Amino acid sequence: MERLRTHQIFWNAHVRKEKNRERNLEKRIHTDLVWQEIEPLIRPGIRVLDAGGGFGRYSMALARRGCRVVHLDLSPSMVEEARQQAQEAGVSMEFVVGKVQDLSCFAEESFDLVLSLDAPVSYAYPEEKKALQELIRVTKRFLVISVVNRLGQVPVALEMELRWHKKLTWTKKFWESGNWDHPSFFEAVEERIPFFSRFLFPPLHAFTPQEIIDLVTDNGLRIRRCVATGTLARLLSPAIRKKLIRNQELYQEFLELSRRYDAQFEVLGVGCKVASGFLLVGEKEKRDEENMGESDIYPA
Repeated sequence: MERLRTHQIFWNAHVRKEKNRERNLEKRIHTDLVWQEIEPLIRPGIRVLDAGGGFGRYSMALARRGCRVVHLDLSPSMVEEARQQAQEAGVSMEFVVGKVQDLSCFAEESFDLVLSLDAPVSYAYPEEKKALQELIRVTKRFLVISVVNRLGQVPVALEMELRWHKKLTWTKKFWESGNWDHPSFFEAVEERIPFFSRFLFPPLHAFTPQEIIDLVTDNGLRIRRCVATGTLARLLSPAIRKKLIRNQELYQEFLELSRRYDAQFEVLGVGCKVASGFLLVGEKEKRDEENMGESDIYPA
């Protein structure tokens, strides 16, 4: 089955699940940590592309804060959900059904800020490099992307494989290449029964930190920040995560500690177990007449 169709079937079927994602406290912490990375870049009036925006987890809030948002996703159902939410909330956004690896409908440097969060670049596999190039092409200033963190997901691959057979064939391949493909017997079933694709996590490419850093810098961006979002939270017990979230003052202190901890070189290969796990902020060289205001809007 064509890769695009495989992804659309899966994500069209998971609108409700995505909307309820933050009921998982580890995922909620991950989302809150991502917001801490976005916050310094937001200014009313800036033009923002949320590429792979799903049902509007980030784009809705950005539009409410005065950003001029274009919301793009490959799932028609996700885009329709975002459109309905925006209409109900009286929020103005532009909506596009499309792929992050083909942003040809946008001119070069169309956006002040480009977001691609919750790993659309990883899901663009085998065109993940093209997706990254397109995102960089359309940003005028900042790019914030999150990708699947390969080393942090090896345990997940291992657990998944051992549910099916007593080998580590897929896990070792994933470790070496970063590619997670559907086994041939699953692909054969998907060809005959497309509905089956809604139950199989889509193919993806998981990056090592150095791999994605090299790709971003090779394409002309300066790295402002790298963080293995959710690493500290991953290492805590569910009971401790719950205790932190129940005390908002303590929780905010924890988020600040996590932001520092998760950016340490020693843990960059870990990241959240149940979300993308590696976030990078890149910046194009500033041109004085075109910058977004402050000379150092995002502290190094």
